[in-house]
Amino acid sequence: MQQQNIPISTLIDMYKRGELRLPEIQRHFVWRATRVRDLLDSLYRGYPSGSILMWETDEPVPTRDGAITQDTTAFAGRKLLLDGQQRLTSLTAVINGDHINVRGRSRPIDILFNLERMFTHSEKEIPCVTID
Repeated sequence: MQQQNIPISTLIDMYKRGELRLPEIQRHFVWRATRVRDLLDSLYRGYPSGSILMWETDEPVPTRDGAITQDTTAFAGRKLLLDGQQRLTSLTAVINGDHINVRGRSRPIDILFNLERMFTHSEKEIPCVTID
Protein backbone atom coordinates (compact mmCIF):
# COMPACT_ATOMS: atom_id res chain seq x y z
CA MET A 1 0.00 0.00 0.00
CA GLN A 2 1.42 3.37 -0.95
CA GLN A 3 0.29 6.89 -0.18
CA GLN A 4 0.76 9.84 -2.49
CA ASN A 5 -0.67 13.33 -2.68
CA ILE A 6 -2.51 13.99 -5.93
CA PRO A 7 -3.85 17.41 -6.99
CA ILE A 8 -7.65 17.65 -7.10
CA SER A 9 -7.51 18.62 -10.78
CA THR A 10 -5.60 15.40 -11.58
CA LEU A 11 -8.10 13.25 -9.68
CA ILE A 12 -10.99 14.92 -11.50
CA ASP A 13 -9.28 14.31 -14.86
CA MET A 14 -8.66 10.64 -13.98
CA TYR A 15 -12.31 10.23 -13.00
CA LYS A 16 -13.64 11.95 -16.14
CA ARG A 17 -11.34 9.94 -18.43
CA GLY A 18 -12.65 6.71 -16.92
CA GLU A 19 -9.32 5.74 -15.36
CA LEU A 20 -10.99 5.52 -11.93
CA ARG A 21 -14.01 3.22 -11.93
CA LEU A 22 -16.52 2.30 -9.26
CA PRO A 23 -16.60 -1.31 -8.11
CA GLU A 24 -20.03 -2.92 -8.38
CA ILE A 25 -20.37 -2.98 -4.57
CA GLN A 26 -20.01 0.83 -4.25
CA ARG A 27 -23.16 2.69 -3.22
CA HIS A 28 -24.78 5.28 -5.48
CA PHE A 29 -24.24 9.02 -5.19
CA VAL A 30 -26.32 10.25 -2.23
CA TRP A 31 -24.93 13.67 -1.20
CA ARG A 32 -27.28 16.62 -1.06
CA ALA A 33 -26.21 20.06 -2.29
CA THR A 34 -25.46 21.24 1.27
CA ARG A 35 -22.82 18.49 1.71
CA VAL A 36 -21.20 19.53 -1.58
CA ARG A 37 -21.18 23.17 -0.50
CA ASP A 38 -19.61 22.18 2.83
CA LEU A 39 -16.89 20.19 1.04
CA LEU A 40 -16.02 23.18 -1.14
CA ASP A 41 -15.99 25.43 1.89
CA SER A 42 -13.64 23.05 3.75
CA LEU A 43 -11.24 22.91 0.79
CA TYR A 44 -11.39 26.68 0.42
CA ARG A 45 -10.52 27.14 4.11
CA GLY A 46 -7.75 24.55 3.98
CA TYR A 47 -9.49 22.09 6.31
CA PRO A 48 -8.73 18.37 6.04
CA SER A 49 -10.87 16.75 3.38
CA GLY A 50 -10.14 13.09 3.96
CA SER A 51 -8.30 10.58 1.82
CA ILE A 52 -9.21 8.84 -1.40
CA LEU A 53 -8.74 5.06 -1.39
CA MET A 54 -7.99 3.40 -4.74
CA TRP A 55 -7.30 -0.21 -5.61
CA GLU A 56 -5.12 -0.90 -8.64
CA THR A 57 -5.55 -4.39 -10.04
CA ASP A 58 -4.93 -6.35 -13.21
CA GLU A 59 -7.73 -8.75 -12.33
CA PRO A 60 -11.17 -8.27 -13.93
CA VAL A 61 -13.50 -6.75 -11.34
CA PRO A 62 -17.20 -5.97 -11.93
CA THR A 63 -17.70 -2.20 -12.10
CA ARG A 64 -20.69 0.08 -12.47
CA ASP A 65 -21.34 3.54 -13.82
CA GLY A 66 -21.09 6.47 -11.45
CA ALA A 67 -23.25 9.58 -11.25
CA ILE A 68 -20.95 11.40 -13.72
CA THR A 69 -20.65 10.28 -17.33
CA GLN A 70 -17.12 8.99 -17.89
CA ASP A 71 -15.13 8.59 -21.08
CA THR A 72 -14.25 5.08 -22.15
CA THR A 73 -10.61 4.14 -21.94
CA ALA A 74 -8.41 1.10 -22.36
CA PHE A 75 -7.44 1.56 -18.69
CA ALA A 76 -11.03 1.35 -17.39
CA GLY A 77 -11.25 -0.89 -14.37
CA ARG A 78 -7.55 -0.91 -13.54
CA LYS A 79 -8.02 1.61 -10.71
CA LEU A 80 -11.09 1.25 -8.56
CA LEU A 81 -12.38 4.01 -6.31
CA LEU A 82 -13.03 2.32 -2.95
CA ASP A 83 -13.49 5.41 -0.79
CA GLY A 84 -14.08 9.02 -1.78
CA GLN A 85 -16.73 8.62 -4.47
CA GLN A 86 -19.09 11.21 -2.94
CA ARG A 87 -16.31 13.82 -2.71
CA LEU A 88 -14.80 13.14 -6.13
CA THR A 89 -18.18 13.05 -7.88
CA SER A 90 -19.16 16.32 -6.20
CA LEU A 91 -15.93 18.07 -7.15
CA THR A 92 -16.09 16.81 -10.73
CA ALA A 93 -19.69 17.96 -11.14
CA VAL A 94 -19.15 21.40 -9.65
CA ILE A 95 -15.80 22.29 -11.18
CA ASN A 96 -16.63 20.95 -14.68
CA GLY A 97 -20.30 21.96 -14.60
CA ASP A 98 -21.35 18.34 -15.16
CA HIS A 99 -24.78 17.04 -14.32
CA ILE A 100 -25.09 14.06 -12.01
CA ASN A 101 -27.28 11.06 -12.75
CA VAL A 102 -29.37 10.07 -9.74
CA ARG A 103 -32.26 7.62 -9.92
CA GLY A 104 -32.41 7.86 -13.69
CA ARG A 105 -32.52 11.67 -13.77
CA SER A 106 -29.77 14.04 -14.85
CA ARG A 107 -29.50 17.21 -12.78
CA PRO A 108 -26.95 19.84 -11.78
CA ILE A 109 -25.74 20.32 -8.23
CA ASP A 110 -27.32 23.65 -7.33
CA ILE A 111 -25.13 25.58 -4.90
CA LEU A 112 -23.77 29.09 -4.66
CA PHE A 113 -20.01 29.37 -4.25
CA ASN A 114 -17.37 31.71 -5.66
CA LEU A 115 -15.65 29.32 -8.07
CA GLU A 116 -13.13 31.94 -9.20
CA ARG A 117 -11.61 31.80 -5.73
CA MET A 118 -12.03 28.02 -5.60
CA PHE A 119 -9.99 27.51 -8.77
CA THR A 120 -6.98 29.02 -7.02
CA HIS A 121 -7.24 26.01 -4.70
CA SER A 122 -7.78 23.36 -7.41
CA GLU A 123 -4.13 22.36 -7.17
CA LYS A 124 -4.61 21.51 -3.50
CA GLU A 125 -3.61 17.90 -3.04
CA ILE A 126 -5.69 15.13 -1.52
CA PRO A 127 -3.94 12.15 0.05
CA CYS A 128 -4.60 9.04 -2.04
CA VAL A 129 -3.83 5.52 -0.92
CA THR A 130 -3.40 2.93 -3.66
CA ILE A 131 -3.67 -0.75 -2.79
CA ASP A 132 -1.70 -2.92 -5.21
